[in-house]
Amino acid sequence: MPDLKSLNQYLHLFSRPKDMAEFEQIPGFISRLLETVESLVVVLDTEGRIREFNPACERLSGYTREEMIGKKYDLLIPAEELAEVKNKLELLMAGNFEQRFEYHWLSREGKKRLLLWSSSNVKNDEGQISCIICTGLDITDLREFENRRLVVLEILETLAGTGTQAAVLQQVLQTIKTYFDCDAVALRLRKGDDYPYTQAIGFSEEFLRQESTLCSFEGCTIKRDADGLAVLDCLCGRVIRGDYDYVLTAEGVLITGNINKFVAVATAGQEQSFTIRNYCGQSGYQSVALIPLRSNQETVGLLQLNAYEENHFSEVEIAFLTIVGQSIAAALVRFQAEQERSKAELILNTIVQKAQDGFLLSTLDGKAIIYNEAMRCITGYTCEDINQYNWFYLLFPDEEMRRLAVNKARQAVAGRLEYMETEITCKDGSEKRVVLSLTPLEIEGKTYVFSTMRLPSALGAVTPAVDLWSLTSPQD
Repeated sequence: MPDLKSLNQYLHLFSRPKDMAEFEQIPGFISRLLETVESLVVVLDTEGRIREFNPACERLSGYTREEMIGKKYDLLIPAEELAEVKNKLELLMAGNFEQRFEYHWLSREGKKRLLLWSSSNVKNDEGQISCIICTGLDITDLREFENRRLVVLEILETLAGTGTQAAVLQQVLQTIKTYFDCDAVALRLRKGDDYPYTQAIGFSEEFLRQESTLCSFEGCTIKRDADGLAVLDCLCGRVIRGDYDYVLTAEGVLITGNINKFVAVATAGQEQSFTIRNYCGQSGYQSVALIPLRSNQETVGLLQLNAYEENHFSEVEIAFLTIVGQSIAAALVRFQAEQERSKAELILNTIVQKAQDGFLLSTLDGKAIIYNEAMRCITGYTCEDINQYNWFYLLFPDEEMRRLAVNKARQAVAGRLEYMETEITCKDGSEKRVVLSLTPLEIEGKTYVFSTMRLPSALGAVTPAVDLWSLTSPQD
């Protein structure tokens, strides 16, 4: 037991004992305090040997008080942190009253716990430093929670960005790989019946080539189950299909610290309609985590983490990835929807630009939104010309002709006129007879006008053309 008088002085339990009987009760009180307090309390002598090691220290470290008394403090400290801790203690020995710092303890099982320490020196009656008292709190869970929160925020911010799917997913994978300090990460995304790798960091090209497809084949034909779904091989396929005979968590996540042992136990004495290839184990990986990416009860992909170290992942660490996985899945659905929309827009734009008829989508005030190549060929005017000078002013430079054209256009927009045949003035000054139709479109509460223009010969003789000038009337 250390100098209890000095320890009492440090703890400020009594400013001055009133009598000897009261003073004699102090050691017992301090002993009971050390036994019941939840904080870690370690007392070191001037040589760095442990003189007190309370029950909270025993529970955290796995070592008993009897084992630790008289031992050097460095027994509990990771080698890479020892120099910094030694420097802090030397400052205390040199007379600095208090030091606050963080460092890890290594438990008997080899697990690291992050501790926040407040350490002070205690002097005897002669003013010499007699011991160092260290009180600590285990902040491992708190720090991990904060780190996970920051990782989630970083991932969500990345997913909400405006980058391409490939760039966004690559950044997300790098964030996950850095946080878990694993050797490889990858994403499988649904493509038809299969879930091939689409993004990966750390896996060799040979690994990705060997493991890319999950579909099980009979000859050249994909095997299917009773529901018509493609049979997916390996443990990735089990997680994607939600086969709870193989997954370890209620969320459908598979975590193992030794993939070879896991496969041996999972397949012992069982016949499967699929193959567990275990290329992960053959490639030297020990720890594997497989997280399904689901959105609206639909599995859109799978997140895979591999490490060469045994027992590298914990369920607590991986659990928060199931929440992140939902955000990744939602982002993937959004990316796919954007890709489909972009593809549809590209197809539509190709059709519009290659059409023989002239197409114009404009606002009610005449600003062109879509203006195709055929329209430019017919009129000679570019989209920039139309937006700068107004369509009707260019095509109908004569004021009276323009007034009639505007009136007939209003009739067409109102649905009272299917199309009209009229004469326009082209950019080169020539006059050209065309057939013009105008259709109003309501898009998100705003009215647009879709106009088509073609030469009369393109219509054939299906419907008699309506001459613009034969439809004039005072009420128009």
